[in-house]
Amino acid sequence: MDNKLSIKAFNHVALQISDLKISRLYYSQVLDLHELSPPAFDYPVLWFDLGEGRELHLIGREPESNWTPIRSNHFALEVDNMTIAEKYLQEKNIKYLPIKLRPDGAIQLFLNDPDGHFIELFQVV
Repeated sequence: MDNKLSIKAFNHVALQISDLKISRLYYSQVLDLHELSPPAFDYPVLWFDLGEGRELHLIGREPESNWTPIRSNHFALEVDNMTIAEKYLQEKNIKYLPIKLRPDGAIQLFLNDPDGHFIELFQVV
């Protein structure tokens, strides 16, 4: 894909869930999705393989002191070059959260669409 943000691919959708055990059973037994081993996040997550490099990330909705809005529902796009993506956002005066390192070693940033939905841009480094 050739675009000004250097978007390479759709990677995952993340949904907040209320019960890890029930969701694990539903997605693995009802939808027959293969569960993946997520990186060591400091909050409860389940990851499932959707095929062709796409994933479903389920984020436990538990009262936590370290909860942030980016742990809410969002989708993620992989970019080839975070520097190019960030420069483009700056040129367009688009607000975004600072780039940070994910537990799996990728770098990421989050921005909002006009309705406030979170979009994650990340680059595997």
